[in-house]
Parts: sequence; structure tokens; C-alpha cells
Amino acid sequence: MSELKGLLYTTDLNTLLIFNNSIKCKLLDRIMPLVTHLGSAASTISCCILIIALGKGEVRMMGVKALVALAVSHVLVHLLKNRVCRLRPKDVLPNINTFNVPLDYYSFPSGHTTAVFSIATALALSIPVLAIICFPIALIVSITRLYLGVHLNNNLRF
Repeated sequence: MSELKGLLYTTDLNTLLIFNNSIKCKLLDRIMPLVTHLGSAASTISCCILIIALGKGEVRMMGVKALVALAVSHVLVHLLKNRVCRLRPKDVLPNINTFNVPLDYYSFPSGHTTAVFSIATALALSIPVLAIICFPIALIVSITRLYLGVHLNNNLRF
């Protein structure tokens, strides 16, 4: 088990360092804090409500499904964060590039990433062609969380 934890730690840390240190540039430093907000509660809830308000029939139902998926994912994230209690990288690693991103205390799982993937999944299951748009957006939001140094760290506790 300790070998698995060691492998997870190394992979975890190296992934963070690739996105947080190795690919840094001024353009991404400006864009990433903006893009990460696509996974925020305000953005994800607004997206679902907008689909429900403007949609009719199947599209409206798709918005309802996305909102339900978002609500369920939010509850699961909250429960897991308080169970795992994984600290933020800035709290345990030196020399992490941080940005002025609003944070709750715990790092795992990523609420932003979970939110955008839950909506993307609900939308793609309703209208499969939307997967081409939704999943790349969700992946980009998840990468922003690494770039901004707000997820992954060496405090592995299972």
C-alpha cells in the first residue's frame, strides 16, 4: 500500500508542477483565473437556470437534469472534502504559484471540476453532440485549477 501511496504522491506532485510551474506564461496568467470561474457556483447554477428558462421541451428537461446533477455533485463534493480534509498546495508546498482565487479550506475533490463535468455529462447524455463542446470546456476548467495551484498536494490521506 505504501508503494501505491508513493506512486500517487509522485504523480500528484509532478502533475501539479507541470501545470503550475512549467507551462507558465503571462497570457495564461491572465486567462486562467478568468476561465476557472466557469466552474464556480455562480456560473454553473446560472448556466442551468438559463437553459431551463430559455429552453422548451427536451432542452428545458436537459437543463433540469443538469441542475439536478450539479446539486448532487455539490453535496458529494462537500461530504468528501470534509471527510478527506486534504489541504491546499499553498498550505504544504513551498514555491507554488498562487493567484487571488477564492478558496474554501480543503482541496479534494475540486468543486469547480466536479461541477463542470456533472453539467457536461448531463448535457451530453441528453444531446450527445454537445459532448464535443462540453467535455473540452470541462477539461480546460480542470486544468485551470492545477495551473492556479489550488488542487493537488503532498498531503495524501486515503
